[in-house]
Amino acid sequence: MGEKKQLNVRIPLELQEKIETSGRPKIDIVTEALEFYFNSRKKESTGEIPGESSTSTGSISKIDPAQSDEIQRMKNEVVFLSSKIDELLKLLHQEQVLHIQTQRMLTPAPPETKKWWQFWR
Repeated sequence: MGEKKQLNVRIPLELQEKIETSGRPKIDIVTEALEFYFNSRKKESTGEIPGESSTSTGSISKIDPAQSDEIQRMKNEVVFLSSKIDELLKLLHQEQVLHIQTQRMLTPAPPETKKWWQFWR
């Protein structure tokens, strides 16, 4: 890293406090975080899992049966909840239609408008 550029950013106060309590220079923390971010992006684009080391065989580790059952249960739950969301959206739409129809029935008829020459009747 030869040439350097300045980077000004606004961060939440909680992060600022964590940086100050770490005892490390801000430049080291920010540089390390940016390098980690771009390395993980590079691993994502190549298909590697960010938590894995690059020295692994590249194959997905075997999942034990308990994890497999839990994954299947979660998938089933996601499908179930998605269907419930669809049902709720359908019910919400029906309720909105009924609400509009009710509002139309409750609004009084517009007053009868008289011609300009009939204003005294």
